Parts: sequence; C-alpha cells; structure tokens
Amino acid sequence: MAVENHRAVEYERRDHGLMTAFVVDALSDGHGYSVTGECPGCGAHIRQEMTYGLMGTKGPRRRREPRPGPRTMICDCMRTHLERPPEFFDQGCGAQWQVALP
Repeated sequence: MAVENHRAVEYERRDHGLMTAFVVDALSDGHGYSVTGECPGCGAHIRQEMTYGLMGTKGPRRRREPRPGPRTMICDCMRTHLERPPEFFDQGCGAQWQVALP
C-alpha cells in the first residue's frame, strides 16, 4: 500500500512537464494502462487508468494496440485546496503533467 504524502498546497493550474517517476503497467485485458505515482503538485498518491477504443465497442472498431507516447494527467486527489474554483471540484490541486506510454 502506498504511503500518502499529501501536502495542503493552494490550487494552482500548473504544467509540470514529462514525469518519469510514474509506474505504467498494462491492464490485464490489454486495452490500456494503469498509471501510478505521486502528484508533483501536492504529493497525493495518484492512480489512473488509460483505456483505448470507443467506449462500448467490441471487435474491429476497438483499437487493439494503444499508441505509444506522452499522455496528459491531472491531479484528481479530491482533497481540499484553497483557492480552487468550484467548477474544478474534481481536479485536486490543479497540477497536470505528462507520462510516456510504452
């Protein structure tokens, strides 16, 4: 289990660039990745799944091989951060960053 290192920072929309410390694992169904690491803005433990293909589709319409390259993630820690606008209630501390998919 991950140790939570959350810091109570003020909300700030900031791009932290490419982060190499995140762990990228293939999902068991082969249709995406699980990306896990620490938010560079507030330190919260972040785990997000990135899936591929049209939602609800099967067969030839569903992409079988995800494209490699960077993907943008945002903090979704759901913790209280001062100055966070109410319309961004699900965006944690406002940090965003990129992770490279294999």
